[in-house]
Amino acid sequence: MTTGTPFETRPFYRTPAAEAEAHALYDEARAALPFATEERTIETRLGATHVLVAGPEGAPDVVMLQGGNVVSPLTLAWLAPLTSRLRIWGPATLGQPGRSAGVRPVRDAAFGPWLVDVLDGLDLRQPAFVAASQGVGPLLELVALAPERIRRAALVVPSGMVATPLRATLLLAAGYFAYRLRPGDGRSRSTLRILTGGREPDELMVRATSLSFGGTELETSMPPLATSDRVAGLRAPVLVLAGARDPLFPAARVLPRARELFPTLVAAETLPGAHLPGPEDLRLLAAHLGRFLLPDTPASP
Repeated sequence: MTTGTPFETRPFYRTPAAEAEAHALYDEARAALPFATEERTIETRLGATHVLVAGPEGAPDVVMLQGGNVVSPLTLAWLAPLTSRLRIWGPATLGQPGRSAGVRPVRDAAFGPWLVDVLDGLDLRQPAFVAASQGVGPLLELVALAPERIRRAALVVPSGMVATPLRATLLLAAGYFAYRLRPGDGRSRSTLRILTGGREPDELMVRATSLSFGGTELETSMPPLATSDRVAGLRAPVLVLAGARDPLFPAARVLPRARELFPTLVAAETLPGAHLPGPEDLRLLAAHLGRFLLPDTPASP
């Protein structure tokens, strides 16, 4: 049990039925993972945090921070090719659907202390991190608070680097309000196609989006943008991977900003797809992450 200062939180789910649906969807997405997982529950100053663990004991530790508005196994699956060589820890972020406490912190700054509590509860002194999309927000809060806890940091299709283009913001807002007026998975699917570049989205992703739109107090703002002074203490190597056709955080804008922000940047690379990776993106993602997280082990492209 953590003894840190508590932070103010607010309820996340609109109804008990929505919370139960989130638990069931989390379990279904976990069962669909192509690798075995164990589960842990860590008490933090924000509330109980559910963690999935994969990979061999004794392998290098990597904490995977999930994307927004999905259950965490859906982004944990991106690391499937690496689970034989890494010990992967996937905490379910508070304020996202899943099996962690059904609350959201009122201030983004609370995510830094929350991650410290998670690391302490798991006895992880200095793991590497992979953060996807909105998961970069909590990681940047940890960078500002306790950069010495980070061994390496990979930022994938990252929020918190550049402002979202107005057109993408309006399109996503229109999808959300259309769902609220007339709920249905078809509206969630149409919204997700914006993020896949037109590709048909995964059905579990569709259902998670419907749950977020209809059953939760949806967070409509992106994490605060990183500034040079807030990341100045980071000494760990950094990798940034951004999508060429990402409507939210396009590589053409993200990668130059990454080179400005991070003195320890070792690579800033472009994935060919949009925000939600397709098969080719996932193959390249695994190759880039393998080289970065296991620099002494050859990784095939």
